[in-house]
Amino acid sequence: MEPMTGEWWTDWEEEDPLFRQLRLTVRQTLRDSGGSPKQAWDALTDVGAWDFGVPLDRGGLELGHAVVSMLCEEVGCSTQPLPLLGTLVTLDLLSASSTHPGLLDQVRTGELPVPIPGRLPGLAGCLSTGLEWRADPAGGRGLLSGTAGPFSVGVQPGALLLLTETGQGPEASLVTLPATGVELRELADRGGGPTASAVLTDVRVSEESVLLRGHEAEQALARVGLRVAVYQAALLTGLAAATLTAVVERIRSRQQFGQSLVKHQAPRLRVAGLLARLDAIRWAVADAAKSLDKGALGSSDAAGLLALTAETALDVTREAVHLHGASGLARDSVVASCYRRVAWEALRGGRPTLLWETAAGTY
Repeated sequence: MEPMTGEWWTDWEEEDPLFRQLRLTVRQTLRDSGGSPKQAWDALTDVGAWDFGVPLDRGGLELGHAVVSMLCEEVGCSTQPLPLLGTLVTLDLLSASSTHPGLLDQVRTGELPVPIPGRLPGLAGCLSTGLEWRADPAGGRGLLSGTAGPFSVGVQPGALLLLTETGQGPEASLVTLPATGVELRELADRGGGPTASAVLTDVRVSEESVLLRGHEAEQALARVGLRVAVYQAALLTGLAAATLTAVVERIRSRQQFGQSLVKHQAPRLRVAGLLARLDAIRWAVADAAKSLDKGALGSSDAAGLLALTAETALDVTREAVHLHGASGLARDSVVASCYRRVAWEALRGGRPTLLWETAAGTY
């Protein structure tokens, strides 16, 4: 067996040199950011990360989904609890609309971090966020109530992207904070970074806060749902990679029977098996992102990818806790933190069992 090094599963010799350099730039930016989520957010803003997927005609870089997926993977590897997916979805929706140029500029410059409470957009554009919409008796657009979460709040949200089903179809609204009737309820941080749920009580949604509605929103959310499946899979892959990095460092430094654990065959074989599974999902995510760039990724393929990645990330992080020993259960350990984060991130795109049914065409 070859020596286990971090470079084995973090370096990709097959990548295009320019893509490789961009990956290293993002990785180094996150490492040099100072350690706090806010510093990581500001560092990513400084390198123009929020413009990676914005179309050229909206002033962005339009680097493609493979680059955005790489960004999600590297953020996962850094274990920073950033409102990444919500911000990317918001940028996508705002880029598809010409009615909110000011909001687009605010989000892309990092001024307005935007999480999505609860579930991410589904592959069929369907919504299941835990929020209930009803008509506003006072004549406004509508009222929203309910509780949705968890979502990362390592960076203070500037707005919430609320996805709901109305009497006229789906609707995407951007509610800036603070807002009347919106309470961000922080959950106990037992590892995985600060998280919160959003409690909404008759939140009035104005016409100005609606990004898309009806058929237009349905089409946009179906498109976004396909992309988000790949982005979420990349994020989970990064979290699994961070977990295994910590495990390899641990078994190198821990002594048993007079020698390092890395010299014993049993832990070496277990780690090798986990590395093989991690390598498999990394290739699957990379291939899916390239297919997405070509417009050749179907919803069944995306569902299978997300199901595979979610199950693998859960298995890898769970096994890593055992390999790490009792210290892996400590709240401030990387493996415990990643496991708790993966435990809820893996479900934001839907339960793997249902995703497998979608992939098989039986749901």
